[in-house]
Amino acid sequence: MRYAYWVGIVCCLFFLNSAIAGEGGLIEVRGSESGNIISFSNGVGEVDTKPDHEIVVTLPSNPTTGYQWQLMKTLAESTVKLVSHVYRAPQTGLVGAGGQEIWIFRTTGFGESEIALGYIRSWEKGVPPVNIRTIRLRVTP
Repeated sequence: MRYAYWVGIVCCLFFLNSAIAGEGGLIEVRGSESGNIISFSNGVGEVDTKPDHEIVVTLPSNPTTGYQWQLMKTLAESTVKLVSHVYRAPQTGLVGAGGQEIWIFRTTGFGESEIALGYIRSWEKGVPPVNIRTIRLRVTP
């Protein structure tokens, strides 16, 4: 009986840790050099690409908690612009299960830029994001 109890505790802690930490997210570059997938390292993703390429950012999200990803600063539209942002619900059918937010950006010109996304509750003013993902973007000829 004690063994089952401890196995249950360990499983709950593992699940809770996964739910809190979530996946780090992925960045996919789509264009003439398609197929380049980049992971975030310590919340930062380094992207080197060309003009007129799509940058697809997939981040774990759970709107039932009130949190969602938001741009933390204005984009330098001479280098990159936002094309779309959608939430993809999970296929599990479980109430309260998290899904993914898909952000699509398009490179518009040469230069360096930064895309900063923060996981926040929009109604909580003056509260820092619980998570931040930054994409350091270099667009070269």
